[in-house]
Amino acid sequence: MKKTFQITLKNQTLLKIEVTVKKTNDTFVKVYDLQEASSPLFLEIEHQQINTVLELSKVSPFVLLYFDEELQFTGAAFSINDSNGSFGVSTLFKKILLLHYPISFPLEEVSCISLIS
Repeated sequence: MKKTFQITLKNQTLLKIEVTVKKTNDTFVKVYDLQEASSPLFLEIEHQQINTVLELSKVSPFVLLYFDEELQFTGAAFSINDSNGSFGVSTLFKKILLLHYPISFPLEEVSCISLIS
């Protein structure tokens, strides 16, 4: 499902992006199977376990932005591995935005995101 999100930067700059939203109850998520080309992807993890493993093989280059339940920015990780080997990350976060890297704004300036439509 495509939705429009707004990224708010610390200086109050607003950036609108159209993303594919996917919800999952899986604790092991093959991101490649959910991704649509290099389109931004917003993952909503719905299980109650502590960790989720994101299998990021074939998903490169991307930056992962992590958000808390109130959609406040909490951190980021990069998937810029261009080899054919397996690559993944384990995360505690349940709201994750994957954007094609490089991105057009400084990561350290991200404040929060909100759903527009």
